[in-house]
Amino acid sequence: MSYRVQLQGVDLAAMTITVGDVAEVAGKPAIIVQGHAQSVGLASMVAKVDDTFTSWIDVATGRSRRFQTAEYATGSKTDIEYTTIDIAGRTDAGIPIVQHDSDKPESAEIQKASLPEVWDYNTYMVALRSWEGAPGATVTLEVFRSRYLWHVDIKIGPKQRLTTELGDFPALRFDAHAYKLDRAGAKFPNSDERDFSIWISDDDGRVPLKLVARTDYGDVKMEIVDYQPGTGQRLRK
Repeated sequence: MSYRVQLQGVDLAAMTITVGDVAEVAGKPAIIVQGHAQSVGLASMVAKVDDTFTSWIDVATGRSRRFQTAEYATGSKTDIEYTTIDIAGRTDAGIPIVQHDSDKPESAEIQKASLPEVWDYNTYMVALRSWEGAPGATVTLEVFRSRYLWHVDIKIGPKQRLTTELGDFPALRFDAHAYKLDRAGAKFPNSDERDFSIWISDDDGRVPLKLVARTDYGDVKMEIVDYQPGTGQRLRK
């Protein structure tokens, strides 16, 4: 799945999400899902974005086992920050996280979580594709987006028709409110709360079609521009 990311009609980045092979993580088979974001056009002159987000999703449960990120440091075009989040290694103390920069040694941290299930960005998008419910149904999740955990409240919105570059589709809208958590699991001090909406095709493919995030600078939009389906079983018959 390939997407165009824009702010007020100006192209910022290209985003792809790819489903890969099955690998073993902590003794369990997991399918690899990878997201890649890369700045384009004038935006690449202002900030370097060439970030990769890789998830290992348990084949049996659909839950995240490991999440790895490789991102350019804020304001830098040379320094890359690497993070490995061992979700399957969660203990009563929390979730182990290992981080290091291009020129620095590794550092270990523990992320506290309050909910029994913890997700990462890729895994949570996959889960949304299969969520069936009535409009108004809600769920609360804790989701790793990049190196931090976020509290996310999601509500199923109305069914709509959505026009994209790939055509006109029936779509299900999800509305969400999120805020970042600190390592102790509390709301991150002085951090913004964010609202966003996701549209997923209301058909057998259940393809994420569009995401709109509200910011102080206007709406950031991520819209699908290409989709190459796999050969596996469709999410609906």
